Amino acid sequence: MKCLTVNNTSLNEIFELRDDEKVLAGISFSKQTRFVRIVSELGKRMFSFEKKGFLNPRKVIRNEYGIKLGKVEETGHGTGKGIIELDGKKYTYVFNQDNTGDLVLYDEAMKKNLLSCNFKAINNTISKTNSFLDTKFSTRLLLLCWYAFQPHSHLPIGK
Repeated sequence: MKCLTVNNTSLNEIFELRDDEKVLAGISFSKQTRFVRIVSELGKRMFSFEKKGFLNPRKVIRNEYGIKLGKVEETGHGTGKGIIELDGKKYTYVFNQDNTGDLVLYDEAMKKNLLSCNFKAINNTISKTNSFLDTKFSTRLLLLCWYAFQPHSHLPIGK
């Protein structure tokens, strides 16, 4: 699976989540409102993101009604590793371990690979920052996980 930028303007950034050549979802980030719109076979949804915490920073995802769905935290600045909590379940992610732009999502104990995705298109912008929470990576990661773990998603989990 890949996350590809389709269009980047001063107002919006649009990218697609693809499995081979099939478009799974179209995602639009509004730079003015900080809302994200996702269109897929699951329907149309809107999400908002906010950075919380000073000593223990995290990024929180909320649905269109303001209900908290989950969060992402780093285990250390620049490590490329962290924890995702979504719908009460915890997952561990490892990003760019071999400098390839690949993300691997594991169960909390890191015993089972649940999901793999390539973020090569944004890999260069991420490596220049100290924290993933200061980039678009954390919002894309939360959206990817939300999409992948929906009951009617056709995404191959554990591939």
